[in-house]
Amino acid sequence: MKTILLSTAAGALLFTGIYANTGEAEEITTDNEAVAMEETGTNAQEEMEVIQNEIPSENDSVQVVEDNPHKRILFIGDDANQKKYKTIFIKDTNRLKIIDLNGGPIFNDII
Repeated sequence: MKTILLSTAAGALLFTGIYANTGEAEEITTDNEAVAMEETGTNAQEEMEVIQNEIPSENDSVQVVEDNPHKRILFIGDDANQKKYKTIFIKDTNRLKIIDLNGGPIFNDII
């Protein structure tokens, strides 16, 4: 269940990144879209892999709080929508921070 949810979230992040980089969907050309998906997809895939390794599997709810060309912020929680973790991905430096909202930082490194 967690894998499906995180994969879905990664897909949503791909499309959100494409629209955030261009402003409006109508302005995207086929060539620009392919480049944007490739760049965002690699970062999002690496980000999700690290998150899956660092966070226990019972956390299934992923909420995108902010996704712009510079950073992406996610809240991750359980089925009852209780937020347990916050992740901050700085796109310029590929730095990922994972914070346990009850216990403090658990990951802070460049991926």
